[in-house]
Amino acid sequence: MSDTERSLSADKKSDTELETPALSNVDPQERTRKHIEATAESDSDADLDPALGNGLPAHDDDEETGSRPVLDEATRKRQDLEARMDQILHKPKKKRTRRDEDDLEQMQDERILRLKDEMNIAAQKDIDTLNERLETGDTKLVAMEKVKLLPKVVKVLSKVNLADTILDNNLLQSVRIWLEPLPDGSLPAFEIQKSLFAALDNLPIKTEHLKESGLGRVVIFYSKSKRVEQKLARLADKLVAEWTRPIIGASDNYRDKRVLKLEFDVEKHRKKTILDTAKSKKKRSKRMEVDEEKYKSSYEQAAARRNRAAAPAQTTTDYKYAPISNIDAVNRNAGVGTSVDSSELYKRLNSKLSGNKHKRSK
Repeated sequence: MSDTERSLSADKKSDTELETPALSNVDPQERTRKHIEATAESDSDADLDPALGNGLPAHDDDEETGSRPVLDEATRKRQDLEARMDQILHKPKKKRTRRDEDDLEQMQDERILRLKDEMNIAAQKDIDTLNERLETGDTKLVAMEKVKLLPKVVKVLSKVNLADTILDNNLLQSVRIWLEPLPDGSLPAFEIQKSLFAALDNLPIKTEHLKESGLGRVVIFYSKSKRVEQKLARLADKLVAEWTRPIIGASDNYRDKRVLKLEFDVEKHRKKTILDTAKSKKKRSKRMEVDEEKYKSSYEQAAARRNRAAAPAQTTTDYKYAPISNIDAVNRNAGVGTSVDSSELYKRLNSKLSGNKHKRSK
């Protein structure tokens, strides 16, 4: 070994001896903590830039940003608008809770109850006005409160979504008050009658609603009164039929209608008519003839004075029973000529046809 090598080894040994006391003085826990921190720093550097862990050069963020295309102002605004539109369209709808439904029902009930009070007040004001006119004789007093409130009432009654609320809050009672005859015996205005009956025709009224409101009696009155217009009377009669059908258990199908039938003897009826006519002629007196003259129309009386015949007056007759058919179902459904197959007429016709054929052949 040369002197140079000996000097180098001596220097390394001295350096090692100098470092060893420094490491020996360090606490083992402190040494472990420093090792963990160094490892964590190296891992974080590798996560921030994956290229460092692969031995590749790190990418510059500034270079990537500079490589992206720069959007102009119009394009950026358009993209922002599209993003906002997508957010609005795909926004989840808010579901209606039970509390919201209860609040809506409560609002509808309050609305119907307010209208009911307004209708009752308007009807009472009209009655007071008519009573005052009857007492004072002032013809200038006109009851117009119900007519003024009528458009609002018709608007509410025509709403389908309020039908159950109208029936549950007994608004039909106020409708009955409006349709009742007035203190002077007159009927309400024709516009009130027409509008309310049209609204009643569209409501799903049941038996319990009629009992609670008492509307049925008024509608029956309109169906039988002669002062009511014919069209309204027919509508009232239709409502009465629809309301009474569930009570008596009848069906609205014409095929389910039961027709009472009764056997009818024509000869017996004819003999009875002849006997009744003979008896009536014997018992008829002059007083009865005078009474008959009273019930004759002016046309019939004029024809009787001139000793001429008069056309019979039109009468309406209701029949309770239908006659039983005597036609056999088999014969009715048979083909043409089957019922006269064995009759003499059919034989004579065949003989004539055969005779004509023989003559033509000769």
